[in-house]
Amino acid sequence: MFYHARVVSKPQRAKESAQVASEHDLTSEDLLTKIALPFVRGIQFFCGGAVVHPSQVQEVRFSRTHQSARDLAPFILARRKMYAVASFASPETDVIWEGENITRQVLDEAARFMTDSVEIRQKKSDRVFIVHGHDENAVDQTELLVRRFGLTPIILREAPSGGRTVIEKFEAHSNVGVAIVLLTPDDFGGKDIGNLLPRARQNVIWEWGYLVAKLGRENVICLYKQGVEMPSDLHGLVTIHFEGDVRAKAEEIRRELNAAGYEIR
Repeated sequence: MFYHARVVSKPQRAKESAQVASEHDLTSEDLLTKIALPFVRGIQFFCGGAVVHPSQVQEVRFSRTHQSARDLAPFILARRKMYAVASFASPETDVIWEGENITRQVLDEAARFMTDSVEIRQKKSDRVFIVHGHDENAVDQTELLVRRFGLTPIILREAPSGGRTVIEKFEAHSNVGVAIVLLTPDDFGGKDIGNLLPRARQNVIWEWGYLVAKLGRENVICLYKQGVEMPSDLHGLVTIHFEGDVRAKAEEIRRELNAAGYEIR
């Protein structure tokens, strides 16, 4: 089976048309975890390359078909021609209407998943992994803030190695409830040697991606220091911007921790 999603967002300005984003040929698991669950939780998600925030969604539709969007496209084009339907849209955009409408089933499953996970969320580990570069002040401030919230900061350099390689050590200590990633201007890079931009260290970007895959995007908080070049794949991702002391953003960090399943007051 092939699963498809169509999301219509409200116009941002007067006289603008609604924004339509779609994804095709998903697995049932991807449809649930990448689109339906974030939508039900009120967390922004990606659909068709666009960043979508649930508060702006006007309509969602999920469907499933026995054939892929590519296989169905010729039949859609033939039908358009038969009925003289003029359309500049790709035939894949109409695939959502070809299959069985499973919107209610998927949203109900997402709601059940959230209910079933309440107990798990309440038992989340109090360990918070702090990913960092060379900004020692930012690391120390984040560690103090995590302790102030009653949680246990995990900083890799301070954890015992036990004869393990760096990657083995990282994997061993990454069983945490949430991670905080510090993107600070520690390196420079770019395709034009005459126009190098400040970047986070490569290990920070790699560890960020690893933890997002392991913990889920909702359990990784990104603190972004003004001026750092962001990887293009991450444009539109929610970050907390800071300039001086990380602790100045304590309220925003607390809010994200609560959204991740903690009760920080």
